[in-house]
Amino acid sequence: MNQLDRLEEMPLLGPSRAAANSLADQLAYQVNPDTHPEDALRVLICRFLAADASPETLSQLATAEAWATQEGLSHLAIRIQLLWLAEIGRTHTEAVDERLLQTALEAAGELGIFETEVLLARAACQREHRDTHLKAALTRMSDPRWAGLAFRARLDLAAALHDGADTVGAEHALHAALELAREYADPRAEIASRTRIALHLINRGLVIAAQPHLEAALSLARKEEEDLSTVILSGLLCPMYMNQEAWPEAERLADIMLVAGARRANWYAVVDGHIIRSTLSLVYGDPAAAISRLVRAAVHLRELVPAAAINILKGRLAELRHHLGNDAFDGHYREAMKLNAMS
Repeated sequence: MNQLDRLEEMPLLGPSRAAANSLADQLAYQVNPDTHPEDALRVLICRFLAADASPETLSQLATAEAWATQEGLSHLAIRIQLLWLAEIGRTHTEAVDERLLQTALEAAGELGIFETEVLLARAACQREHRDTHLKAALTRMSDPRWAGLAFRARLDLAAALHDGADTVGAEHALHAALELAREYADPRAEIASRTRIALHLINRGLVIAAQPHLEAALSLARKEEEDLSTVILSGLLCPMYMNQEAWPEAERLADIMLVAGARRANWYAVVDGHIIRSTLSLVYGDPAAAISRLVRAAVHLRELVPAAAINILKGRLAELRHHLGNDAFDGHYREAMKLNAMS
């Protein structure tokens, strides 16, 4: 097996995905696109499948499709079209030209190739039969080389089944995605699947059952320095801890949210962290510290934070005034100003 064949057989989850990206980059320099356009296009397809989809990679894929057509490599042009349709259709179904979809499906059907890619494109672009197409695609994706697309298909199947009110089937699909993520030791895929399992359970009112998944996902997110996931998971877990009166855990998560939010310049997360810390000061019987926290945050962040986020802090101060009463609030506010002056 040559290096290109080996690349196409590599599972695109976990460490093997990173290895595939590295090998694809290496082959991209070795393959001469002028003399070996088919090999160059095969490498490009692998690089697309191994990377996170973005406007840039989708644009490159569209350019590659035009190149394949120009070179008379119709089979590769069809596969690229189907992959592009499957990716665009997942998030922007309305952006898919029905004529383009039908042309790609008919061309693949006439050649009898790319059955899996056809099913994925249909699932993304023909939503009324999404679960049927995804289930059929997954039966063809047992080979390790399909691992990356199979993981995504399982998440998409869970969403389709949820939309169809099949909560049991949706949960089964999510756990299948989690099993695949763990099989290939892919922490980011595990974070995604555990987060979706938790949200699925929360929507069913099973908050206690969701909590261990959120905690496991947060632990992985922090280890992987995935700040966006850290912010989201902290925001979901914090109210749970506060409802359980687990104040130290809530305090720890608020601080985690502050750091992760600041690193991403997610100032709404930063504001949320300050509000939680302020609320905990109130729980601990220190209204002055609760007010001081909000005022200090509003003053220190006003150059960085959008006005709407500052207004959230001001709104929380107004809530405290209503909760404590005007006279008590004013007394604590004066004390808070003294605390701020000393800090």
